[in-house]
Amino acid sequence: MNQRLIRYMAILILCVLSAGSVSAQASSDEPKPSNLLASRDYAQAEAAENAGDFEEAIRLYGLVIDREPDFWAAYYRRGVLHSILESYDLAVDDYSRVIQLQPDFTAAYDGRAIANEQLNNHNDALDDANKAIELGIEDDYVYFTRAMAHLGLSNFEQAIDDFTYWIDLNPKTYAIAYFYRSRAYYAVSNLHSMISDLDIFIELQPASPFVLTDRAYIHRLLGDYDHAIEDYSAAIALEPEGIERVYFERGQTYALQGDYTHMLEDLRAYADIVGDQADPMVLDLLKNHPE
Repeated sequence: MNQRLIRYMAILILCVLSAGSVSAQASSDEPKPSNLLASRDYAQAEAAENAGDFEEAIRLYGLVIDREPDFWAAYYRRGVLHSILESYDLAVDDYSRVIQLQPDFTAAYDGRAIANEQLNNHNDALDDANKAIELGIEDDYVYFTRAMAHLGLSNFEQAIDDFTYWIDLNPKTYAIAYFYRSRAYYAVSNLHSMISDLDIFIELQPASPFVLTDRAYIHRLLGDYDHAIEDYSAAIALEPEGIERVYFERGQTYALQGDYTHMLEDLRAYADIVGDQADPMVLDLLKNHPE
């Protein structure tokens, strides 16, 4: 699986959810600075944030903090923007300051859980997600974050439970949840449930060659060679990066079917792409079976 692609998708969904948390919390819970100049800077920071100029907003929130160091809302807003810009260490620092100043502000625990998860600090992410749930956070996406932390800690059954809870509340909304739950199912050898999740992911994101390749591999493990070949062929049609590996795996599947003509065609396509880097056994086979 293309892990960079999946990681990007996860970052995107977590940032979107985190940004949603800002608007929900800011409208009702956040105070305003008491310092006149800090109030001016805060209003300008909000305007820059709403305009999408996050770096300028971060700078202005920093001015607010310089003028009023205990104004926790500026740390929170800046922390969210650091997360969106993938500066997760800085986000953790800001959320931690919020928690020092406002220990029961649930969104700060939630935001820090997201940032810690992106830093692969799975234990910290799990602690923060649990704290947010304990405090009664209303936003259900915290269960997705906790599921990701459980997955990172190899707590696969707990991950499945949290992914399932979140998916039940958001059916066919975020494809990535089905993908990650499929990983947990694979880890506990529940291949049929993994296939079901990949089916939904592909229904929601059909142009996903690497997920098609994953599903093809599971079909192959289950002895369903026809569906495996169908998925490999669909992936090849999308011309993914690393297409040579898909040809190689489809060729192996043809071999399992006893279809040696198509097997050789795929192995030739594989060898044509990788050249001298091809598997020596494949090169020997093709040498003994010229076109």
